[in-house]
Amino acid sequence: MILTDASRVDPVAGGPADTFRIRVADTPSAFPDWPRSDRQGSARCHVFQCADILEVWLDTIGAARRIRALFVGVSDAAGQTVMLLPLGIERIRGVRVLGFLDGTVVDYSQPVLFAPASNLDADAMKRLWQDIRAALPGFDVAVFDKMPTEVGGQANPLMHLDVVQMPESGHVMSLPVGQEDLEKRIPVSKRHVRYMRQLAKDQAVALEVADSPEQGRQFLDDMIENKTRKFHETRVPGFEIPGKRAFYDEATRRLANLSPIHLSAVRAGDTVVASHWGLVYEDRFYFLMTAYAGGEWRKFSPGRILNDELIRWCHTHGYRWFDFGIGDEVYKYEYCDVVVPLHIAVIPVSLRGRLYVLTGALLTRLRASRLWQRLRPYKWILLRSLKSAKPDAPPSGDDADASKTTH
Repeated sequence: MILTDASRVDPVAGGPADTFRIRVADTPSAFPDWPRSDRQGSARCHVFQCADILEVWLDTIGAARRIRALFVGVSDAAGQTVMLLPLGIERIRGVRVLGFLDGTVVDYSQPVLFAPASNLDADAMKRLWQDIRAALPGFDVAVFDKMPTEVGGQANPLMHLDVVQMPESGHVMSLPVGQEDLEKRIPVSKRHVRYMRQLAKDQAVALEVADSPEQGRQFLDDMIENKTRKFHETRVPGFEIPGKRAFYDEATRRLANLSPIHLSAVRAGDTVVASHWGLVYEDRFYFLMTAYAGGEWRKFSPGRILNDELIRWCHTHGYRWFDFGIGDEVYKYEYCDVVVPLHIAVIPVSLRGRLYVLTGALLTRLRASRLWQRLRPYKWILLRSLKSAKPDAPPSGDDADASKTTH
């Protein structure tokens, strides 16, 4: 349903006027040119901004967190779509926070871009932002994080909104054409080769890619079991984040023929020793969530086997990019030749929003302290105990959304 439909003319001193039509809806289906994972058209975006992924997000994370979704369409005077923005307003500690739709399941956040967006310089984008703000319901602060500078060769005009670079980046491995060149790019260690030989000595070791919803569901169950164990061992937030488990379950169940979902597992004999849930879009493979068997299997580095075999599978199937996503883990530098800097714009529009930003800065400094780092894991131990007693109890306080940088 369309919630707002407004045309605005912004005069430019000494130059022509910019005319934009801004529409706001509660679903991406209100915009015919919103891309889907199987229908990109002329749009430029990452898979996370595709309508079919966003629709699953609305029914899971969005519903669990009571986020008011606001899909914004911007078109120019000629009626051409300039950009589409998947946004939402969430109340956090009483503050209305506008941001991209995330909830820790998105690696790259940005608008869906079309060719006319290339005409937006800094002045035009800042005027357009004021128009978008006026078309939206009231909010206190906008937090646009995890933004790349470009996608598909097209510059992201939101970079003009006084952004700063985030501490973590995305990391991508470009896949060469030849098999020999690929093998040279895959890191090899003597220890890994030795353990791989030991593992394969008495049992077959192979990558399996789910080719049916039933097999995909089994791979997902195996992965969640091992991933949950890992979350508990490392004392970090996991599927307690509202709607996160439901998102993976529903996407796997609902998206036809597992597209754009990609589920795979490495088996050693009959045992799943590593598994992966990811996404594919155009010529890009998104390496998103992995889990590994514990116990005696750890010494065989099943994660390394999974990485290498998935890269080979992607090469065989014609993908150009193996995207390891956000995070600066050391192992990524062994594989990746492309670093994707990510940026954040924090824009307070009210006194409450400015206080929220100041509080967020103080919390950031507090979290960097040794005492906080020592005590934080115990919060999640307590929350998991409460979750066992009361299944619907969500996380609270500043850890309710680990994806919002200023929390």
